[in-house]
Amino acid sequence: MSQLIVQRRLQLVPQLPPQSNTEAKPQANPLARRPLLMVVTAALVCMSCAPRFDPPEDFDLEPPTAHATGPLSGEALDQRRHELERAQQDMVHFHATLESLHHRRDRNGLVLFSGFLDAYMGVHLESLLEGKWQSTHPELMALDANLRFAQAEVLIQMRAPRRVQAVIDEIETRYSGRESMLVEFPIGRQSTLEQGLEILSSRKWRG
Repeated sequence: MSQLIVQRRLQLVPQLPPQSNTEAKPQANPLARRPLLMVVTAALVCMSCAPRFDPPEDFDLEPPTAHATGPLSGEALDQRRHELERAQQDMVHFHATLESLHHRRDRNGLVLFSGFLDAYMGVHLESLLEGKWQSTHPELMALDANLRFAQAEVLIQMRAPRRVQAVIDEIETRYSGRESMLVEFPIGRQSTLEQGLEILSSRKWRG
């Protein structure tokens, strides 16, 4: 009798589902993967003694979309326009960071941050600015020119006059005969392309 009572009581106890030996893994945050290459590059350059630099939260050091061999249209054109605009914003941000480092006379920080910028330009800008067609495309040529001027301004802050001259030569070649077009240079202002080139030439040794 007592065994029957015990069995009935056990039947009333709620049965818990068997526990799995493998715990549920948290879902990876896709946003955390986007700046992975940027973080690795900065870490290799800066090592453990580097000061902290804070690029924009959504900054991405991935290469732009696949290199286009000819003029784009539709969504592809919109994507390239966005890439050029975003790259210019990045360069303006980097220019402000360099100015701050110069103002603080942070020599070590300048060397380390310049190394990061070399990686950014090598991975991102070279492929983005490679196509010659976008320098003549009516919807992209101004953005293309603005980005080249912003790059030259950053190179001035990096004390790289030869690289500045290389950008000047490229602008002169690509935009020959369009010296009167307006560009956003110096940063935050407007001038003609010809005036912008004159300013670059006079400042390239200044740094």
